[in-house]
Amino acid sequence: MPAWAELPDAATLLADFGLTPDEIAKVRAGEFVRYAVQPASERELVAGLAFQVSVPPGELVKRSMEDLLDRVDPNVIAYGVVAANGSSADFARLSLQPNVGARARAYVNAAPGGELNLSAEEITAFRKLGSGAAPSVVESHVRSALIARLSAYRAQGLAGVASYARSGDERRSPADELRVASSGAKKLEKYAPAAYRLLLSYPDAKPPGMEETFRWSHFDADGTPTLVLTHLMLVPDGKAWIAMERQFYVSTGYNAEQAVAAFLPSESGTVVVYTNRTSTDQIAGIGGRAKRSIGSKVLASQLEAMFERARAASLPRGGVR
Repeated sequence: MPAWAELPDAATLLADFGLTPDEIAKVRAGEFVRYAVQPASERELVAGLAFQVSVPPGELVKRSMEDLLDRVDPNVIAYGVVAANGSSADFARLSLQPNVGARARAYVNAAPGGELNLSAEEITAFRKLGSGAAPSVVESHVRSALIARLSAYRAQGLAGVASYARSGDERRSPADELRVASSGAKKLEKYAPAAYRLLLSYPDAKPPGMEETFRWSHFDADGTPTLVLTHLMLVPDGKAWIAMERQFYVSTGYNAEQAVAAFLPSESGTVVVYTNRTSTDQIAGIGGRAKRSIGSKVLASQLEAMFERARAASLPRGGVR
């Protein structure tokens, strides 16, 4: 079944996402335009961006597969592509630097509800290493834990994603957060039913021509080193593509993230319509609405800056959009 139920032109899709004719004209003129996205839960930060890149969709997909965003993000410490089910060789460049000693101690002293997102089983395994464990031993165990998480996700999809242990008997399920994020992408079902089914049922329902890649990233999130496992899914339809990026494990700071983008051919290259949903416990509860509003604006600003760098890196020499 094709990825698109009915392929619209860029202007039609932008209008369906709530952009005005003036805003659509700004996108075509090379400006970034933010559009409103409704959070699907009290824990979601959301951002919607539309912009144009002066390369065709196929080339943009190629750059995405080559980890363009990781390469241009100044906060990225290290990253790597993971082949097959993952091996220690794929994670060879992953370390707990900076502050390896303190970070190693945080793992062996981990507890439910602490700063690290770990399952109850992972916490038990790290604590068994003992407080005297060498940082290199802890680093090796971190790599093994990430490989195990990635292998479980590849085999079972969201059903294989272990929950994070919280205080008491509480749990936070990144899989549930990603299911909620997928429910918020209902509009995708209208134009890209095959891509939408893939979000809900991976690793089943892979459409023809789909491409995917896995990678790990180690980046500085507002002063906190953070490890992430990411799954990128790319679904074609003619010259258009749907790109879906899912962070199904995040070591600290937030729970999970899912982004969906349409790469639509235009006379000047590609119009990108992008939605990001990030789950975090830090905005729930009293004052959550105000915190979501502020947090979503900050998220949109950060994403816009990152995409601006990526757009500049992807432009042919002399390009203006």
